[in-house]
Amino acid sequence: MRKRLAFVIGVATVGVIAVGAQAAAAASTDMCVAANGAVRVVKGTASCTADGKGSVAIVKGDSTATATGGDHNKATVRGDGSTAIAGGIMGLTGDNNTAKIVGDGSIALAVVGDNNTATVTGNGSIALVSNGDNNSASANGDNLTAAVAANGNNNTATATDGGQAGAGNGDNNTATASGTGSLALANSGSNNTATATDGGSATAGAPNGCTAVAGAGETVTCP
Repeated sequence: MRKRLAFVIGVATVGVIAVGAQAAAAASTDMCVAANGAVRVVKGTASCTADGKGSVAIVKGDSTATATGGDHNKATVRGDGSTAIAGGIMGLTGDNNTAKIVGDGSIALAVVGDNNTATVTGNGSIALVSNGDNNSASANGDNLTAAVAANGNNNTATATDGGQAGAGNGDNNTATASGTGSLALANSGSNNTATATDGGSATAGAPNGCTAVAGAGETVTCP
């Protein structure tokens, strides 16, 4: 059995971890390309590392991309002050993972599992996938837009425009948060769905699944 990172999904997790993503300066001419254990191109202060069969790390800007600890991992960054990591971390492994960032001061991690995807489009935001397979976290927006999918399989977290979404601690959970102050958590079970918009808060956490939908000013929890 693959070892796991200690990771708990919750309000503090989604919010606090995003604080580590800070906006950076405008994109520069820095560049780095690494593949199959070797750095092929490096210019300026860009940093990249890739090992394992078919793994690739690419940076355009003053950022860092790492695709290590497994095979066929891909980490890419376009922007400054951002970090993308795909594959393994802290001695743990993963294959066929993708971490992608287009933006400044953002973080994307797809680690410790297989066939996972973490994507950030925006500045100062975060997407994190860990401890499972076939999970997806997507953050589309600026200013601490955050998506976390962890501790399970086939979970999906999607956050846009300042929302925060967390899905996991089980399988087949879906969390979607749209708009500043929106929080969606689908965890502590399987087949849960949480949707929050316009600053609402939705939490779905039934052992066998339930659905929570919250709009402006609403706090909805199931079961």
